[in-house]
Amino acid sequence: MAIPINSININSIKELNPNDIANPNSAAASSSSNGNGAGSFSNTLSGYIDKVNNIQTDANKQTELIASGKSSNIHQAMIDVEKANDSFELMMQMRNKIITAYNTVINMQV
Repeated sequence: MAIPINSININSIKELNPNDIANPNSAAASSSSNGNGAGSFSNTLSGYIDKVNNIQTDANKQTELIASGKSSNIHQAMIDVEKANDSFELMMQMRNKIITAYNTVINMQV
């Protein structure tokens, strides 16, 4: 049975964004700009990198707790490790796109 197009709520469609890394409403995305947007890109990028670092730190803590026998919640530890892995891969893909864009701009003929 097909779902009619007019019954789909556009607001319920979510983008692919593991661990809410690129959420503009998150604390990592908030930046202090002076009205003209200067510095907002670097602040946003730094916020995203800090968020990925925090996710990886949490995953490391979970694995240390499992290894030391202080926790038996292996499932949550594995979920945290996978979140850290996905976040790191997303960050690396963003880095690669930024480098590609930079090289394109540098190689432009004026």
